[in-house]
Amino acid sequence: MNFNSIWISLGPLIGFNVLLLSTVLVFRPVYRKRDRLKEVEERPASRLLNRWMREYWLWLTDPFVRLFVRLGISPNTLTTIGVVIGFISGYFFWKGHFGLGGWLMIFGATFDTFDGRVARATNRESKSGAYYDSVMDRISEGTVFIGLALYYHNHWALWIVLAGLLGAFMVSYTRAKGDSNGISYEGGSMQRPERIVYLGVGAIFAPVFGHFLKFLSPNINDYLYLLPLGFVTLMCWSTSFNRIHTVMKRLDEKSGG
Repeated sequence: MNFNSIWISLGPLIGFNVLLLSTVLVFRPVYRKRDRLKEVEERPASRLLNRWMREYWLWLTDPFVRLFVRLGISPNTLTTIGVVIGFISGYFFWKGHFGLGGWLMIFGATFDTFDGRVARATNRESKSGAYYDSVMDRISEGTVFIGLALYYHNHWALWIVLAGLLGAFMVSYTRAKGDSNGISYEGGSMQRPERIVYLGVGAIFAPVFGHFLKFLSPNINDYLYLLPLGFVTLMCWSTSFNRIHTVMKRLDEKSGG
């Protein structure tokens, strides 16, 4: 099977867009009458993933949540499945199959949203489960960056990958460290859902554009993917510095300094 085929990216993309268009038309009147979900309202929105989009995605995937509840699948099991898919995604990035890697990255991240919703639906929310989910998120995301690092190991782009990996972890760490000091701040435009969308969608489109631009270079896909990767890296560091500055300022205000 040719994993670099344009149809690995384009085929599911066409089907997915048809699904989105048809379901968006259905959801628009539903949204007006629908009660706003607490989990959406409490999380900060961004330009890419606003609250409407989050509500829509939760509504679209809700049948799967109900199915998992009926099957008795535990939240931690769903978290683990998402991590396994993340490892597989990282493997395909390592081998240069960006389209398949991107689809698996998004699929694994979607599984990651199921665990908390199943936990709430079955009254199985726990601090240990939230902790496990948070740790597994870091592992799942890290495997994708490791796969990219292995792919670009003999290329100058390796430094962008490593900077992106560190930046992504800094986004999470600066928030966690702020929380541990009594300062809760989730600001910034490149949190994990945004990183998943940019890196996953970028990987899906890279082979599509590369197919039509291959006359420029036989390795055009490698360079095309540096656009979303570089953007994510830059915005991760911007978000991290924003959090560092804000948390330090609030700590000084709190201590009267």
